[in-house]
Amino acid sequence: MDQLGPDRKDPEPDPDPTSSGATPPAADTPPAIDAATEAVATHAYATPLDTDAAVPTEAVEHPPVHAFVPEQARGGRRVGGRLSALMAVLSVLAIGGAATVGYSLNQDLTATRATLASTEGDLETTKSTLVDTTATLDATNTTLAGATEERTKLDSKVAKLEAQVSTQTKCVDLQTSALEELVGITELQRINNNRTKVDSTWAKSDTKRANAAGDALNAYYQAYSKSFDRALASARSWAAKGKEAVGVVSIQAKQQLAEFDLIDRSATEIEVAVKALEQQLKTTEATCAGVGS
Repeated sequence: MDQLGPDRKDPEPDPDPTSSGATPPAADTPPAIDAATEAVATHAYATPLDTDAAVPTEAVEHPPVHAFVPEQARGGRRVGGRLSALMAVLSVLAIGGAATVGYSLNQDLTATRATLASTEGDLETTKSTLVDTTATLDATNTTLAGATEERTKLDSKVAKLEAQVSTQTKCVDLQTSALEELVGITELQRINNNRTKVDSTWAKSDTKRANAAGDALNAYYQAYSKSFDRALASARSWAAKGKEAVGVVSIQAKQQLAEFDLIDRSATEIEVAVKALEQQLKTTEATCAGVGS
């Protein structure tokens, strides 16, 4: 239906209605319309008519009509053959376009369904992977917790071992010091004991003192004998020798006393060192007792 007004089917005019001598058929009476509608319809759809050649005519180009003519409710409407064919073509084209669009939409829907199926498969795979990953994470967390606990225990053991090593170090140091002190005391005792050994200063002095004492006794005996025999000069000579021998005895006795004094002083030093060593050994024993704990 044309929006400019009701369709009209006018018969095409005969080029020369008088030439054939036939009487044109009577046209159907169109429904009555007002003057304005008839004027617009005439301008829009009227075709040029043949006119008398003796009367000059002028072709007039009608301007496009933009007025909207409401559809008349009265009377019947007729659709021209050309317009019907055009509408049929348009209908075919519209149906074909709709079919094409429908086919395209169907193809898109099929592709979308395939994509959706693939996406759902990927989603299921992702869910499965996520479950596996979660399980792995839980196992890892459990392992990590166990490792953390084990490390705490190991750190405690390391701390204890470090304390034991420190105690062992102190124990070894004390034992080493005690051993060195013991070696020093032993050396002092050896030296002090050797002060009276054979060929020592004290031993040589003792030998000289003994010999001088023998010489003194012999000289005094001879002096007494010579005096008894009234050999006074010889008695005096032996008496002088005896006195000289007594002097040697006195000197050697002093030397021996000096050696004894040195021995006594060394023995006192050794005794002090031994007491200090005993105290150090007690400390060493107490320290080393904590090595195994």
